[in-house]
Amino acid sequence: MLVLGLGLGMVMQVLILAVQNAVEDRDLGVATSGATLFRSVGVAAFGALFAARLTRGLAALMRPGAHLPAAATPDAIAALPPALKAGYLDAFMAALHPVFLAAAAIAVVAFALTWLVEDLPLRGPMREPVGESSGPVAER
Repeated sequence: MLVLGLGLGMVMQVLILAVQNAVEDRDLGVATSGATLFRSVGVAAFGALFAARLTRGLAALMRPGAHLPAAATPDAIAALPPALKAGYLDAFMAALHPVFLAAAAIAVVAFALTWLVEDLPLRGPMREPVGESSGPVAER
């Protein structure tokens, strides 16, 4: 988790900066929200994949008379009978596996696509177009 967190933490802002640098000043909001939307869609897709696999795994685990806690907190999972606890953890890990495989495949494709990104120098601060000034910026 540390490696994943450090890797994503160092990449997320760079991606937003690259998107913002590639568009005109008037399109900054649209570009930023578009990047955020696609990031959110990716997270939702991975979450749906995980939830579907976990639901299937837990359904296969359930036997007559067995019940899982309504809230899957660490304490509730630790309190399960040993056989049910092992099955729950196995189902959880089995549900995570395809998520990481899909993410790794997407990461490889994304890395390959970075070679096609045009190398643009970073722009300076955003300037207000001439003739459209109003408010505190115009008073400077």
